[in-house]
Amino acid sequence: MSFTKTQPRYCFSRASRLLKPSEFQAVFDARKACRGQWLTVHRYQPSQSRACSENEQIELIEQSQSTSRLGLIVAKRLVAASARRNLIRRVLREHFRTTPTAFAAGDWIIRLHESPFRVKKGEVAPTRQQIVTGLRTDIQQILNRVAGHIRKEKQDRPT
Repeated sequence: MSFTKTQPRYCFSRASRLLKPSEFQAVFDARKACRGQWLTVHRYQPSQSRACSENEQIELIEQSQSTSRLGLIVAKRLVAASARRNLIRRVLREHFRTTPTAFAAGDWIIRLHESPFRVKKGEVAPTRQQIVTGLRTDIQQILNRVAGHIRKEKQDRPT
């Protein structure tokens, strides 16, 4: 009998998602965003203060302690075909699951602001593999910039 090493299981559980509109609004209210070619990444870290009721503050603190949660926005007006929207979501969820160190503790929203499937007149339509590679590159570049912003904020913050 041989024992094989199993691959680690990357799950995207309910606790890892932003679900309520109030959770999405908290991230948007933080006004921390970084924009790439196709994607915009918004983030909210629990240490950031914002004006809200006492009950909302308690709820936000409980939900965002030392974990990162993800919300995705892929608008139908940008990508009409549901299979293509789902492809984009799968690629982004996969990146979130497989690279947890790239996402600092807090809430994150990844929003598609321009369609990767849009083709200008006279250009050749990109293949599925080119779209997937482009999305992965775009999200990685944005997260590298966000990591730089987070390091700079920590240096500027008085201790």
